Amino acid sequence: MQILQYIFFLCTIRFHSVKSYYIQNQNQIVPICANCKFFIANKNECSKFGEVNIVSGKYRYESATIIRKDEDKCGKYAFSYKENHYKFITQPYYFVLEHWIFLFYISAYSYVLWIYYFFFSK
Repeated sequence: MQILQYIFFLCTIRFHSVKSYYIQNQNQIVPICANCKFFIANKNECSKFGEVNIVSGKYRYESATIIRKDEDKCGKYAFSYKENHYKFITQPYYFVLEHWIFLFYISAYSYVLWIYYFFFSK
C-alpha cells in the first residue's frame, strides 16, 4: 500500500506545475478542451453539455469533438471554455483510474516481497 501512496505522491508532485496550452489560429488564441474544467479526460466528453435520463438518473454527455464543431454550444473558438485550475489533481486521478490494475499488482507484489523478507529471510 505504501508503494501506491508513493506513486500517487509522485504523480501529484509531477503534475503540480502543469501549464495550459492553446492553439494559435489566424492571430487568435484558441483554448484546448484538455485544459477546460468541463472536460472528462478518460471518456473525451464535455460535462457542460449533457442530459439526465429521467428514468435511471444517469448523465449522458456529448463528445467533446462534437461540442467543438457545433457553433451553438462551444464552437470552434471555445465560447464556454473555463480554465481548469485543479489540473494537478485531475491528471493523477485519471491516471489512477486508467491504470488501477497495474498499480494494484505493484502494491500486492511489494507486499508479498515484504512478507517474504520479514518472515523467511532469516
